[in-house]
Amino acid sequence: ACLAMFLFLDGWLIPLVFLASIGAMILLNMGTNFFLGEISYITKALSAVLQLAVTMDYSIFLWHSYNEQLPLCENKEAAMANAIHNTLTSVIGSSVTTISGFIALCFMSFTLGRDLGIVMAKGVLGCVTVLPSMILVLDKPLQKTKHRSIIPDMRGFSKKLVKIFPVFLVVFALLIAPAYYGYEKANDEVYYNMGQCLPEDMNYVISNSKLQEDFDIASTHMVLVDAGLSPKAVKSMMNEMEQVDGVKYVLGLESVVGSRVPQEVLPDSIKDILESDRWELLLINSEYKAASDEVNAQITSLNTILKSYDQGGMIIGEAPCMKDMIETTDHDFAVVTAVSLVAIFIIILLVEKSLTLPVILIAVIELGIFINLGLPHYLGQSMAFITPICISTIQLGATVDYAILMTTRYKAERIAGQTKKDAVWTALYTSIPSIFVSGMGMFAATFGVALYSDIEIVSSMCMLIARGAVISMLLVTFVLPAMFMLLDTVICKTTLDMRHIPCGKKAKEVIEHE
Repeated sequence: ACLAMFLFLDGWLIPLVFLASIGAMILLNMGTNFFLGEISYITKALSAVLQLAVTMDYSIFLWHSYNEQLPLCENKEAAMANAIHNTLTSVIGSSVTTISGFIALCFMSFTLGRDLGIVMAKGVLGCVTVLPSMILVLDKPLQKTKHRSIIPDMRGFSKKLVKIFPVFLVVFALLIAPAYYGYEKANDEVYYNMGQCLPEDMNYVISNSKLQEDFDIASTHMVLVDAGLSPKAVKSMMNEMEQVDGVKYVLGLESVVGSRVPQEVLPDSIKDILESDRWELLLINSEYKAASDEVNAQITSLNTILKSYDQGGMIIGEAPCMKDMIETTDHDFAVVTAVSLVAIFIIILLVEKSLTLPVILIAVIELGIFINLGLPHYLGQSMAFITPICISTIQLGATVDYAILMTTRYKAERIAGQTKKDAVWTALYTSIPSIFVSGMGMFAATFGVALYSDIEIVSSMCMLIARGAVISMLLVTFVLPAMFMLLDTVICKTTLDMRHIPCGKKAKEVIEHE
């Protein structure tokens, strides 16, 4: 992240100020996790880098606006006041959409999502308060250490993009079908076996591989039955279970001593291993891997047999847990997607006071999500089951910021009297540097973790966030301005503070009259 900012920002000191302000908020966020009691290892691994990545936008937006205002104001305090005023809509809109994206994860019944959602939502809340103070305190050294940004002036480039805007509309339309197809297929190809997320040199993975190779045992289920069930009934149930496809054998007290030997003669040291005052434990060794379709069907058959003997009996273990997660997370994905879309739509509607702008902005970012999550299908990769749920909300909440920034500037220019073409051009060339630096910062921060982490679920999520940042950045730069050009008349008529703006034929008449 530092490298990206040193390259693309216009100062040697400002990246360190950004990191200091965000770092203070990360420290505050991680410290307040104490009050949650505990957080998951995935949340701990991801939250700091995610907070850095998704809140860097606000810092960059504010810094660029502050530098724009400095020559126009009598002192730095007035410049900062104007910068905060000018970026308030973008920053509040961006931060609230990011927070709502994370809060949507809290609607998951799978509590990893709620855990990550709460931690990240409070992390974003703090990041929009400290930076203005730090910039004012360090203004002199910040101005002295400024340098020319390697990002060139974007006026000419933006003018060309606006001129050929129909090309990007065609590209947008052509991408929808393959992106959505890949997205749907990739969601069907996710894996639920958490063992696949772990490094191959871990004891858990080594042991499971050894069981598979030497004993043809891919998973072990545990059955808890009522200790009051007669040995004869338990033996009969075990015999039925051994007939189920893929079951190697069923082990319990009855399989060792038989139903004719009274259990009273067994020493307590042996009985205590497999029996308590309430439950008796049976072990089922299966040829099928956890989270496979075969083992899920096997568990369903075993459960049917178990319930016919003991209604209160339970099948537990890794494979039954994975089966429960498949059923739980399918529901969670639908809920989280719906909640995040509705929440972000309402926020953009309130911030931009428009009925059409939320639809346009979400459509552009959603295409980016479809492309990002659809690529694993075309590349022959599979994702952990939690990845699509988290990525869809994180990418929507974090990268819609770029679209809000450009939209706010486009609206301001149109309200100030600019023509459609000039307003889109101005919004584009003034927003590209902020969007580019922000997108590259988010990419750099998460890409580093993706390369470094041995835990596949952490690595793949960070890789998808990094790729999603670049995809969203490109779509906002190329497709969103084309949408404004195409739908300007509709936007003006459906946006509260733009209704007075002449558009379409009326705009042409006004221009000719002037």
